[in-house]
Amino acid sequence: MLLGQGIMREFGETLLITVCFLHLLDRGIGESGTCKHAECLNCLFSNASQNSTNDVRENCTIKDFNVTIKSQTNETTVDEGSDVTLTCVHDLPNVSINSFRWEKDNELQGETSETFQIKTILESCLVDCNVDSICGVFNSNITITVKPGSHMVVILVCVGAAAALLMMFAIGMKISLRRGQVQSQARKRQRQQNMENIHSTVNTVTSYY
Repeated sequence: MLLGQGIMREFGETLLITVCFLHLLDRGIGESGTCKHAECLNCLFSNASQNSTNDVRENCTIKDFNVTIKSQTNETTVDEGSDVTLTCVHDLPNVSINSFRWEKDNELQGETSETFQIKTILESCLVDCNVDSICGVFNSNITITVKPGSHMVVILVCVGAAAALLMMFAIGMKISLRRGQVQSQARKRQRQQNMENIHSTVNTVTSYY
């Protein structure tokens, strides 16, 4: 008799747990992809059906949360070599945030907080911020444009000056070579003239004797 009562008690407890679990599932708790916290939803109810589970599912939508990326100077154009600090600004409930994920030119970065810093930026890049929350994953991106620094202007001026000097040196060498050729031809003509004079003198002496 006692054994039968113990079996009936265990069966009753198991049945109660099963009924409670099914009830929770029916209310949308624990369902993958459909379970959302109240902070994530916009719900519209009629006064007569505020306790209806079907109305909760049919009249609730995920809130349209906003995520934006802001720089410390509110500028997207920065000087080459400067440091850039970006902050992922959102209107999600703070209790719903799981983590932040940053990407730079589609490459995952190690930062997992809402702030991301780029040290000594040298070239323009695309930065993405992804907010992983119980309400879903929301993201935003921003393009950081790098303008050449003043030292680049100095380098360009130096390169231009060096090119001008090389060109002047090449022109000078060309003029010098041409002058040398003219002088060489003049000396050659002079030697030929001298040889002709010598031959003429020799012929004159020979004809005299």
